[in-house]
Amino acid sequence: MLDEITDCAVSGRLQEIFLKDEEYRKLSETEKEAAVSCYRELPEKYHELVETLMDCHNSCCGKLIDLAYKQGMKDCARLLEELKIK
Repeated sequence: MLDEITDCAVSGRLQEIFLKDEEYRKLSETEKEAAVSCYRELPEKYHELVETLMDCHNSCCGKLIDLAYKQGMKDCARLLEELKIK
């Protein structure tokens, strides 16, 4: 349970940071527009398949963000330890 709470806090904090980044916001908007356009142009029988693909993509991106953040924290702790700054 604690891991789930930590993961949510990490994801929430990273999302706040990303939303402050202008380039990220522009790319996110472009992605959203492309997704809406693609969804509208596809026959309805493919909508569920595309939604499943996007859910998987979003989950993978979220996991990648969490892993990168955690690795950064480990690297920082290791560096502080090497510099004897505990």
